[in-house]
Amino acid sequence: MEKKLNTKQIKYFNPLNDYFIRYLFTDKGSSEAILLDFINSIMINANMKTFRSVEILTPFNLKKNKNLKETIVDVKCITQNGSVVIIEIQLQGNSRFPERILYYWASNYSKLLKHGERYDELTPVISINLLNFNLDKTKNIHSCYMLYEMNNKKLLTDHLQIHIIELKKFKKNVLSKDLNYWLKIFTSKNLEASMSEIVKEKPIMEEVQKKYNNFVKSRLMMMEYEKKEAYLYGNQIMLDEERRLGIEEGIKMGREEGREEGREEGEKIKALSIAKSLKKSGLDDKFISENTGLSIEEIKKL
Repeated sequence: MEKKLNTKQIKYFNPLNDYFIRYLFTDKGSSEAILLDFINSIMINANMKTFRSVEILTPFNLKKNKNLKETIVDVKCITQNGSVVIIEIQLQGNSRFPERILYYWASNYSKLLKHGERYDELTPVISINLLNFNLDKTKNIHSCYMLYEMNNKKLLTDHLQIHIIELKKFKKNVLSKDLNYWLKIFTSKNLEASMSEIVKEKPIMEEVQKKYNNFVKSRLMMMEYEKKEAYLYGNQIMLDEERRLGIEEGIKMGREEGREEGREEGEKIKALSIAKSLKKSGLDDKFISENTGLSIEEIKKL
């Protein structure tokens, strides 16, 4: 029998953790209403038609979802009118991320037709992207992109619909009521307190609260949550170090000396610097080795 965790021990819970989001939105039989409400909150804020029901196409599975290291959450469902909705939560990115969004949308759209089927079999694919970084310098929190003619703004087709929500720009009560509630959850520093407050005004949040409680009481799911957090933390440290160092050591030495040895030495300096930062953060030698390319012996000497 699985042991329960003491929820009082949890000082901070990251509501954007991949493992938790998959459980919250794709646990078949208990997540459909939650997922539908979240999707409809996006539609309402964009002044679009809402949906009556959704069917989850990527159901949560404890075994299959273990040890996933990618930073992109894949939630996929289909609505009662055949529209496909894909949801991604991206914790890190840059100004080229729109191309990534479009590529992923195109990949899903191209899979709608089987060989020999007609184009009228195609249905809209709605891409919802929650970004935990600023994509641009505008103040837009929720942006919706579709295919329009530039001069008369005529809509070419409603089959492409891309929603981008930049969480870092979120300020309370600036969007539609329902989306405000959801973004308060996703940006909360105290998830339990936020849910307790919101549940009084939004009944579906009681189901969210139940799923959160089930999640944090599960030792197995919390173990996967912690693994994901350690991976994300380590990855963030490496990104920060790379921004600071650049690869400039290797490039500079390679250019100045005109030799491959210069580049290799610079890369080694960069890897050692990152490894030191990861080790100070308390991450184990195996994780550091896998993510820097250094041997366990080299790491132990640091």
